[in-house]
Amino acid sequence: MSDKDQAAGLRKWANLQRQQKEGNEEADSDAPALPDDDIETVAAQSSPEESTSEELPSSLAEVEAEEIEPESASVADDDDLFDFDGAFAAPEETASATASVASEPEVPPAPPKVRIPLVVVGLPGTTAAQAHKVKERLRHWAALGREWAGDPEQWDIHVVAADAAEVATLARQYRRWALWVESDAEAFVQAFRTLRLLHDAGGPRRLLALHEPGLSRRGLLDNLHEAAQYYLGTELLILAR
Repeated sequence: MSDKDQAAGLRKWANLQRQQKEGNEEADSDAPALPDDDIETVAAQSSPEESTSEELPSSLAEVEAEEIEPESASVADDDDLFDFDGAFAAPEETASATASVASEPEVPPAPPKVRIPLVVVGLPGTTAAQAHKVKERLRHWAALGREWAGDPEQWDIHVVAADAAEVATLARQYRRWALWVESDAEAFVQAFRTLRLLHDAGGPRRLLALHEPGLSRRGLLDNLHEAAQYYLGTELLILAR
């Protein structure tokens, strides 16, 4: 580096030092600027404390570097990135998670299955075990491809006595009724007696004969159908073909 460049750098540095001390030293504020020839002398006469605390720059490049060096950028407050649960996520991740949740459509809950009421008469009791027998027989018919039987669990089975006091009320409330028909030797007598009690109690005039799938139409079922129609005016629907 040439002597001129070094002298210019020293001169610039001396002027900067003078400007920094003007606020604290009023006597020095009116002092004339040092001539170029005295710069080295002033630098040599500086106190030891000053020379140790403020080192003389070796070149103009260092002085210029000190002048133009920008202040470091301020750091953003990380508190804004914390949620109330103490978890941390970058803004991009938070926005992405929010968008992901918002994009997922809400699945509506499945509507409850509609159960079909079915009132059954002719069973030896009205317990839950008797209702289970009805569902099992419906299951047998469904296995044969009878669509009307559907899913046995969809039926809301009500087993009642044919001469119960609420028969007339139930007849107005429900339109699906069934007569339980056995296949033994007493089946005709028991079934017809049930139909007569139901008739006298104000029951329905149309019922389904819920018999076993393997029972023939001829004989028991045909005779029961004709007797109900002739003596009681009740229509009995036979499943057998």
